[in-house]
Amino acid sequence: MTPSSNHPAPLYPDTLPLSGVVATPAGTAFAMLPPHEGGPAPTLLLFAMGGWDTLTTEPYCRVGRLLYAHGWNVVSLDLPSHGADCRPGDPEIVGWVGRLKQGEDIVASFRLRVNDVIEHLVTTGIADPSRIAAAGTSRGGFMAFHAAADNPRICAIAAFAPLTELLALTEFAGQESNPLVQRLSLIHTAEAVADRAAWIIIGNADTRVGTDHAIAYARAITAASQARSLGCEVTLRVQPTPGHMGLAEWHDLAADWFLQTVVSTVRILPEPGHPLAVPCRVFPPRETSGRKAGLVIHLYGNSGSHQFYNLMRPAYALLRRDLREAGYWVIVPDLGPTHWMNSHSVAVLDAIIDSLIARGDIDPKQVHLMGTSMGGGSALMYAYQRAKVVRSVCAIFPMTDFVAWMAEMPDYLPQFTEAHGITAAAPGPALRKLSPLNHIADFAKMPIFLLHGEADTCVPVHHSRDFAAALRAAGSPVVYQETYGGHSDNEAMLWQKDIFRFIANTPS
Repeated sequence: MTPSSNHPAPLYPDTLPLSGVVATPAGTAFAMLPPHEGGPAPTLLLFAMGGWDTLTTEPYCRVGRLLYAHGWNVVSLDLPSHGADCRPGDPEIVGWVGRLKQGEDIVASFRLRVNDVIEHLVTTGIADPSRIAAAGTSRGGFMAFHAAADNPRICAIAAFAPLTELLALTEFAGQESNPLVQRLSLIHTAEAVADRAAWIIIGNADTRVGTDHAIAYARAITAASQARSLGCEVTLRVQPTPGHMGLAEWHDLAADWFLQTVVSTVRILPEPGHPLAVPCRVFPPRETSGRKAGLVIHLYGNSGSHQFYNLMRPAYALLRRDLREAGYWVIVPDLGPTHWMNSHSVAVLDAIIDSLIARGDIDPKQVHLMGTSMGGGSALMYAYQRAKVVRSVCAIFPMTDFVAWMAEMPDYLPQFTEAHGITAAAPGPALRKLSPLNHIADFAKMPIFLLHGEADTCVPVHHSRDFAAALRAAGSPVVYQETYGGHSDNEAMLWQKDIFRFIANTPS
């Protein structure tokens, strides 16, 4: 098995010293490659067999070695009945059958060990808590998904020919009525991992773990994600390979996927200790070709945060990638769940932008805002107050007339008036003053991109229609796209390229 052309030999460390088998303060043993210096790094939990064997045996170690060459830390734990966890007479899968027959929940105990190791790696500054991923082969893929279902810090999972249904294995014949075996089917974790990125690859004739079972699991995650309007990020590859096997090339594909998917960090901006500092999700540009980078600030919808925001969803995956590759910083500041671009939020954005400009990180003529729902209305609110700073705005189903919207959705009035310190008894004048629709002149020649669903029942479509018409009447550049859908991030999926071109082609 040779390295693929995507990963030349110098990037693939065929031999690496291991840190060996170490332990957490609670005594959980794990194996790891030597941790990288320089602070918390993205970290891969890799499962296949015993922890030490997983990190040293081809092809199981390959995705870990490839990511290690890109600055990731890589750790592994013994699977149940493997390595130091093997008990006399219960090796590997036979051991799983015996333990489950006796009512021992091997998954629950494994999850506890994984959680202890993750907490240790985060506490000691080895793992970046926002960039922890898991991968595994066959039974290791089974445990990788179970670990992710129990720990939301695991943001992405890749599995090679994964076991998804214990009863698919011949060793489990006769255990069909065992409730513990039934409960441990991966299909029951679909809801728990529906908000993560998942990548699954399997042969089209895998009779050992069952190709159809893997397909059904991928579909279950997709259905659970769609039911919550998350938009799923599930990649399923069914390859023309015989039997139960995994190829080195699969690991190359997974490594590339991880590098594209687990890219963000959390930073305190404008800087730690600053009176206006807030945590921000940060997607750094891949490269800037010797020029200063652009900046896209994303503002999330109501009840969001830097940890839970619209741009994180699969409907925006291509946009995230294209912006990074084109040399843009993408930053998601945590302004609070119901900030509604109040004066404090304006000051925070001012401080973040000023600090990035002062450090020379961004081109001051390429500051763009993008927002969804509350974030869309808030992006427009900030833009009309800072027309000399903001180069363009992309607003997705924004509310533009707060007087009309509060009549349409009165449940939001208390949080809006509280955010802005408005007297609840007579909010009308303040609502009119804050409405983007009443600040058309302030947008002047600022390019605006609007996207709205015709069937939106949360923010009726007239908000974007009326705003677009007023901008056009004033001679301001506006792009308005309308879909047949409602108030869902999925409406943006087909417009990612258009949004990217709108931002990238806006002149300085």
